[in-house]
Amino acid sequence: MEKQIENMCRVFLLVLAILGIQEFQVLFHLQAEDEKEEQGREICDASPPELSCNSEYKYRSADGSCNNLNHPDWGRSYTAQRRFLLPEYDSDCNSPRQKRYRKMPLPSSRKISNLLFQNRNSTTDMDPKLNVLHMSFGQFLDHDLILTPLIRGTFACCGEDRDSDLCIPITIPLGDPFFKEDCMPLTRSASLFQQREHNNLVGCREQINDVTSYIDASNVYGSDMNKANRLRTFQNGTMRQRNAGLPDGGTSKCVYDDTTHEYCPNAGDVRVNVVPNLGSMHLLFVRYHNYIAKQLAAINPLWNDEILYQETRAIVSAITQHVVYSEYLPLVLGHDIMEQYKLLPKSNGQDTVYDEKVDASTRNSFGVAAFRFGHSQVTNHQKQFSKTYSRVVSKNIEDTYHHPHMCVKTEGKGSDGVLRWQLAEGTAKTDGVFESGVRDKLFMDSAGRSLDLPAINLQRGRDHGIPPYWKWRKFCGLNHKTFSDHNTADELKLQNIYRNLENVDLFAGAMTEKHVKGGVVGPTFACLIAKQFTLYKKGDRFWYENDGYTGFSEDQLTEIKKVTLSSIICQTIEVDEITRHAFLVMSNTNPRVKCNNLTHPIWSPWRNLS
Repeated sequence: MEKQIENMCRVFLLVLAILGIQEFQVLFHLQAEDEKEEQGREICDASPPELSCNSEYKYRSADGSCNNLNHPDWGRSYTAQRRFLLPEYDSDCNSPRQKRYRKMPLPSSRKISNLLFQNRNSTTDMDPKLNVLHMSFGQFLDHDLILTPLIRGTFACCGEDRDSDLCIPITIPLGDPFFKEDCMPLTRSASLFQQREHNNLVGCREQINDVTSYIDASNVYGSDMNKANRLRTFQNGTMRQRNAGLPDGGTSKCVYDDTTHEYCPNAGDVRVNVVPNLGSMHLLFVRYHNYIAKQLAAINPLWNDEILYQETRAIVSAITQHVVYSEYLPLVLGHDIMEQYKLLPKSNGQDTVYDEKVDASTRNSFGVAAFRFGHSQVTNHQKQFSKTYSRVVSKNIEDTYHHPHMCVKTEGKGSDGVLRWQLAEGTAKTDGVFESGVRDKLFMDSAGRSLDLPAINLQRGRDHGIPPYWKWRKFCGLNHKTFSDHNTADELKLQNIYRNLENVDLFAGAMTEKHVKGGVVGPTFACLIAKQFTLYKKGDRFWYENDGYTGFSEDQLTEIKKVTLSSIICQTIEVDEITRHAFLVMSNTNPRVKCNNLTHPIWSPWRNLS
């Protein structure tokens, strides 16, 4: 049996090294017919085939390998997620954390969601300054950084397989305000064990990250070479499009009614069709890539397709980093936290911060809890606005999950309307309250079956062995013995639900904290997010401000730092006027201006580099 598992592991790791996510999922869907074979996936070593790096190659690899020349697997796709703190499973370094510190069962995740996260008002509290685009960009960014695959298969996790080691179903309490069943099905995250010693497991269950950990626009380009190649035209450095929209060939989860004019869009990340606001972000950056490739081709007529593609990809990755650290992240963390962790980019010039000892790999607690704060920003609707920012279409969000209609109609111009809506309308306040469209009606199917997003977040944290909330407070140097960063109402709710501070889940405790100054998260999530983005910055050999052959010249960096998300939108969608700060609603301090009044980069510093 041990020999069979060892052979399976070798095959599995080889597959991970050469296959894209779609083939990877199909493989384990087939294996799931034999539960023992599926479990074999869980006990594989996490060491992929040995890599050979070319230290002279100036561009990023597609899968993130060889970013760190001494540790080629750091940040690579299809590798185990790292941790800030050791995991806490119930037993065997494997079983989900489902018991209190006093060995009593933890409350049902749906019960916690009902008592802590339910919106009990008839209206949504809107953020006074942030717009929907801030939420949407955060979702888009998250998909650049982490994708945790699930164990694949046809498991009846609310039926005969409810007690299977492959399942972690959520109990629905009696008298639930929405669900009539007593169980919400959920499979466990696919995982690896990291070490073996004399054929015995000595490491803990570690979940996988299917995408690169770096801020490298892998959500645009893909996290393996096969996916990257499928998205290219191999002509003039451009990426595939269909009728000015995203290319076809997307996931099977996509649903559409008009078979003549609609299709499933494809992108660098498989989640592109989850909701229209996300699909519009993907198209924005594909168009921007093709726009830049055209500019570079015009000034470098001798460049071949490969140079044009790689140079454009490098620029888009750099601009993504610049937008994240100069525009998006300060609104999440506030200026003081940004300063404390030295996350703000320099206003001009280079800033070489790369440290080869820093592992930039995405940490488990960041992906499964801290960076899910944005789920509280989601509103109950998806909309399209006209060029004059008036509403054209409004749909309930549950009617748009996996339906790309709003993005693909009228030859891709539907995405423009979705983006204009995101610019003009405010997002929900990040207040620990979740709207019914995600808390009751997530991924509702034709039979009316659906899920609860914050309940899944809690359950997934337990699945991953995430230590309780108080240990993260201690890790961050915060008071971990009281609910000192909660208002009285939320403190009482947490005490009523958990009875003891030691039992509180990370997501429940941190999601309900009072916000840090100038930010939209509490001090615990601010700490974890800031620490993770410090790793992304210092552990990236291709960080956009670094000097050297992997970086940009002073003149090039000057042009990159001229770019704002507003200027990107002006170059890529139908809009005449736009707010100067793309993540803020229009106001006296953030008025709409003509696109030609914004500063746009010039591309002459890239002339004749090769």
